[in-house]
Amino acid sequence: MSDSMGLAPAGARDPVRSLEAALQREQKKVALVQEVSRALSETGDLDTLLELIMSKITELMEADRSTLFVVSEDGRQLLSKVSQGTQGSARVEIRLDLGEGIAGWVAQTRETVNIPDAYADQRFQPAVDLKSGYRTRSILSAPMLGALGSLVGVVQVLNKQDGPFTHGDEELLVALASQAAIAIENARLYHSVVQETQEQ
Repeated sequence: MSDSMGLAPAGARDPVRSLEAALQREQKKVALVQEVSRALSETGDLDTLLELIMSKITELMEADRSTLFVVSEDGRQLLSKVSQGTQGSARVEIRLDLGEGIAGWVAQTRETVNIPDAYADQRFQPAVDLKSGYRTRSILSAPMLGALGSLVGVVQVLNKQDGPFTHGDEELLVALASQAAIAIENARLYHSVVQETQEQ
């Protein structure tokens, strides 16, 4: 009898522990989103800003790797601008045609994609894994849409630590992707204004 009574509090503590862990995760997410918002208003250098945004996105999504692709000037390709989770020496620029691979498909359709098993999806291109020796499992990819709905790029995160990406992850990535898109648009606008002023 005392044994079963002794087990009850331990059983009751488990849900509390999991709730506490969930609350801590949510608090961490809020803090990281606030950091990104602060950086957007304070950091002038676009490359520094994008590096910071991507490191926070990787952390928030509990992902192994992430890549920010920007649309080329002619609008036909995606170019990897920032990669998190790859070794510096192994960093290679990735170029994709619109419609090519997962990121290219997201750019073409402007739809968010959440894939629990990359190798089961026909749009996935395993050639990059073969070249790098990396094994992609799960993918979450969102379009970066600017203020007027124009496509600025794509944000992609790979391999969530504890299973596939969730619906909550999708919503958060879409929100952060639009913040990054507006930051890029603002930086481009600023540079073009500076250039015009210098040319006068």
